[in-house]
Amino acid sequence: MKVQIATLVLATAAALPAWAGNDPITELSGITGLSERKVQMVLGNRTAYAEYRYTYDRSVRAFTRAVGEENFHRLLNGEEIALRDAQGREVVIQIHRDVPSAAL
Repeated sequence: MKVQIATLVLATAAALPAWAGNDPITELSGITGLSERKVQMVLGNRTAYAEYRYTYDRSVRAFTRAVGEENFHRLLNGEEIALRDAQGREVVIQIHRDVPSAAL
């Protein structure tokens, strides 16, 4: 019985990194060079951020320039996109539109 429990614990621990996944906001922040807060503002409800009147247009332009216009629109539609990060590895990102923007 102890062997079965130990095996279950080890199998679960080995699978945890796969479950964790990467935070799409953090990934996009690293790829675009924008802060996580600005990425949330661009992809979520911009009026929730006091600075949106001053920085939103500039942030959208920088974000679009970094990911491409087509990828930007695909992200806003909740579709999956693939981008390369600074290390050259491919990162697949999808923003679920049913999640409230505060959770982004």
